[in-house]
Amino acid sequence: MKIALFGSNPVQYGKVYTAEVLGELEKRGELSPRINKRNIEQHRDFLSDCEIGFATWGMPAFTKEEIGKYMPKLKALFYSAGTVQYFARPFLERGIRIFSAYAANAVPVAEYTFAQIVLATKGFYLAAKRYKPLLLSSFAFANSCKGNFKAKVGLVGLGAIGSSVAEKCKALDVEVLAYDPFAPAEKAERLGVRLTDIETLFKECDVISNHLANKKELENFYNGKLFSLMKKHSVFINTGRGAQVSEWALAKNLILHPSRTAVTDVIKREFFPYINPLFWCPNAVMTPHIAGSTGNEPQRMAYYMIEQLDNLLADRPTEYEVTADMLETMA
Repeated sequence: MKIALFGSNPVQYGKVYTAEVLGELEKRGELSPRINKRNIEQHRDFLSDCEIGFATWGMPAFTKEEIGKYMPKLKALFYSAGTVQYFARPFLERGIRIFSAYAANAVPVAEYTFAQIVLATKGFYLAAKRYKPLLLSSFAFANSCKGNFKAKVGLVGLGAIGSSVAEKCKALDVEVLAYDPFAPAEKAERLGVRLTDIETLFKECDVISNHLANKKELENFYNGKLFSLMKKHSVFINTGRGAQVSEWALAKNLILHPSRTAVTDVIKREFFPYINPLFWCPNAVMTPHIAGSTGNEPQRMAYYMIEQLDNLLADRPTEYEVTADMLETMA
């Protein structure tokens, strides 16, 4: 069996397909070098009778015609990363099955978010900032926060990440509210969350965490009206997308309400944080997009996909397949 490996960015590709991961794949078939748009012609012979593809961040976007020309026998593509929105449709239109490791990439994001929730209800962020210059103020602030007993946690979106965070919150004595127009009542019941509208969630919750899908129509979803509803000492966490937040509105809210906090791992222009209004807010905590897979964690995504390849080859049930209908609602 031949396995084609796709990736335009050698650095990102190397984080996922390490020597160890490639060694596992070699047990299952003959591997191609890393293929991209620039070198695809020289690998045309290899691709011509290849039925399996593996990819990750930097997967080239091929047209339906290019897929037919270079990959006429491809049956399944295993994407060792999250969203497949930008490249998936032409493959699906040709009847090629696509599997995504979105669930694997959701693991570190959910872990990161859960950790932030635990810290948020304790007043960790502002208490830590005040500790050295104002010890008594730091202590007083932390003790005026809700703590992890009977706090209300709001999750916006119950996809793979939001659902995982909800499951982890079962370990706390908190009430979890969720806003997700696509989540059925039985899913909410299984996760132990109370579905509500977005305004109620912002009014009632001590911590609000964004897990919306990356959709154009959701840009600036979080606006000044919603932020004005936040409680005293409440915390807004964003590990989703910076584009979904009206950052000037959030910054204004933080300035007017210094007991509130924003913890943001993503912003609209991530390589230019200094021009972001949140950068200058003392009650905004910013991290450089580290909630997702970092360090050794990207390898997990490849192993998730290798497991699905094994299931497919053995005619066992598979997981994490992406269909055309799913693209309408998923990130």
